[in-house]
Amino acid sequence: MIILTAAALGISAGQTRSASAIALVAALIGMTFALAAITSPGPVSILAFVYAVLGYNGGLMLFVLGLYANQRLRRAMRVSN
Repeated sequence: MIILTAAALGISAGQTRSASAIALVAALIGMTFALAAITSPGPVSILAFVYAVLGYNGGLMLFVLGLYANQRLRRAMRVSN
């Protein structure tokens, strides 16, 4: 569930097409994990943080690949007409 949520954040941040928004969301993921680690009474799993970072980067990559595929399809439609 962490990976899916982080991937959704990556896709949503990518849709803004703003480098500052993408960097802000990435920083907020790290800050949220740090705050949770500080306030947690028990041990914190670093693996969950790694999953969140990988999911976020995967969501950004999916968005960029979608943009690339969309551009190629548009170009192919223009050539065929």
